[in-house]
Amino acid sequence: MKEVTKIHYLRFDHRAVSLNTTIKGLNETINVLKTKIDEIDWYDGDWFMEESEPIYGLAFIAFQNYINGSINDFAGSLEKKKSYYKLEQNRKIGNRSKIELIIGLANYAKHKDEGTPRKNTKDILDHFKLTYNDVTYLDKSPIFEGLDLLNKDWDLFQVKNIVTSWREYLWLKNKELNE
Repeated sequence: MKEVTKIHYLRFDHRAVSLNTTIKGLNETINVLKTKIDEIDWYDGDWFMEESEPIYGLAFIAFQNYINGSINDFAGSLEKKKSYYKLEQNRKIGNRSKIELIIGLANYAKHKDEGTPRKNTKDILDHFKLTYNDVTYLDKSPIFEGLDLLNKDWDLFQVKNIVTSWREYLWLKNKELNE
């Protein structure tokens, strides 16, 4: 008789489709802004960053929503979310994870107009040496510098792969711990 493997019903990543749709829409918007660089004489990289920073910020907020939803699927609550943020394959002790960086960037995007970031966000941005006070030039914005750390091409689909792989790692790690 064939053995049936039991899988938790929330292991199926029902969140990935809506995340992909969201990132696809944001990416298309960014591509429209990129075409302006070639089509409009006065529109340059500075204008592109000015207009795209909030769009990239929305992407980080979408990633944060996916991450927190995944933790809730996995653990049933967000009570220990910070410990799950730290999980990463091959992460060196003392280093922060890519998920922590994404969470920090999402929180920065949501609260940047309030002044100095909140303690947890500030700690993450400081760890990655991201400037957040008196950002005069947008190429020094935590959004762009953080995005550069995650993917040199600023490819949101590659960042999406980081978070979807992390979700799978949560479940694999749990299986490993329970064997």
